[in-house]
Amino acid sequence: MNQGIGLAVPIAALIVFGIIGESFAYRRYTGLKHWQSVLLGFFSAVLAGIFCIYYHDALHQGHQFGHSNDDEPLTVCASILLPLLAIPFLVQLYRKLIGDQLTEAEKIPGRDGVRAWLGIGNVICAALIPVCVWLLFGTSLTMMFTLTFGLVLLYPVFNYVSAAPSPAPIAAPENLSAEREKVLQLLEAEKINADESAELLNALGQSVPSRPPPVSEMELSPQRKMVLLGAALLLLGFFLPWFTINQGAEMNKMISNLQQGMNGIVTDNSLPPVPQINFSGTVQVHAGDVAHGLGWWILALGIAAAVLPFFATNLQAQVQKKVILAALAVGAFLLVYVLSDALRFVSIGMILALAGYALEVVGTLKEQPVAR
Repeated sequence: MNQGIGLAVPIAALIVFGIIGESFAYRRYTGLKHWQSVLLGFFSAVLAGIFCIYYHDALHQGHQFGHSNDDEPLTVCASILLPLLAIPFLVQLYRKLIGDQLTEAEKIPGRDGVRAWLGIGNVICAALIPVCVWLLFGTSLTMMFTLTFGLVLLYPVFNYVSAAPSPAPIAAPENLSAEREKVLQLLEAEKINADESAELLNALGQSVPSRPPPVSEMELSPQRKMVLLGAALLLLGFFLPWFTINQGAEMNKMISNLQQGMNGIVTDNSLPPVPQINFSGTVQVHAGDVAHGLGWWILALGIAAAVLPFFATNLQAQVQKKVILAALAVGAFLLVYVLSDALRFVSIGMILALAGYALEVVGTLKEQPVAR
C-alpha cells in the first residue's frame, strides 16, 4: 500500500505531462487536431502509469523481466516509455497507411520517399520501441528492429515496386500478317526494292495502336490496408510472448491451496505456515511454443487471409471474400481457445494477435467487391 501511495505523485505528474507536453509532441508527430492530441496524450499517459505500477509491484514480488537483470529504474522507465511511444507510432501508421494522410514527399517513389518516411519521429519510435520490448520481454532486438522499421518502410517499398515502369505492349504479329505478306510479295515481284519494303514494314509496325495498360484489380483500398495492418500486428505479436507465468507465485498459490485443504481435514490447525518460494525469473510462452502447433496455425491462417487477394485473382470477389472470412473464423476460434486456456497469464503478444485478427475481420467485412 505504501508503495502505491509513493507512486501516486509521479503517476499524477506523468498524467499532467501527458496532457501538456505529449499533446504538443503528438500533434506535431501525428498531425492530429489539438483536442485529439490532448486525448491521445492523456490516454497514453494513463496507460503508462498503469504499466509503471504493474511492473513496479511485479519487481517487488520477485518477477524478472527480459534482460533488465532486476534493474528496477531501467525496467520501470521501459514500462513508461513503451505505451508513450507505441500508441502514437501505431496511430501514425494507421493514418498514413489506411487513412491516406500522406504528405507529397511521402508519396514520391524512391530515395526521396524513403527519406520522408524516415523522419525523426518515426526513427525515434522505431528505434526505442524494440529496446523497451527487449528490456521487458526479452525479445530479440534484431527481430524487433526489423519489424518496426519494416512497418515504417512498408509503403515506400510498395510504392517503389508499383511505380516500376512496365514493358511496352507488343503487338501481336497476326494482326498485320496479311499486310506484311503483300509487302513481301511486292518485294519478290521486284516491284519494290529492299529499302522500300523495310520502310513499309516499319510504317506498318508504328501504325499499330498500343494496347492500354491493364487496369489493376489489386488497388489498395482503405479496407484492404486495414487487413494488411492487421496481418502486420499478428506477425509482430507472434514474435512476442503470448503468456507470462510467474513460477514462484503459482507454486505459492498451489501450496496455499494444499494447506487450506489439509486444514479442512486436520481440526487442530497445527500445520506450519506456508513457506514463500521465490524462483529466479518467469516462464514466457511464445506462439510457436503453444501445444499442437496452434500458434503456427493462427499465424498461417491470418497471413493467408491477408495475402489471398493478391494471388487468387481468378476467384470471384464473393467467393474470395467467403474464403477469407472462413480462414479468419477458424483462426479466431483457435486464438480464443488458446486465450481461454490461460487467460490470467495473457501477455502483449496475445493482445497484438487479437488486435490483428480484429482489424482483418473488420476490414474484410467492410470491403466492397470490385466489379470484374
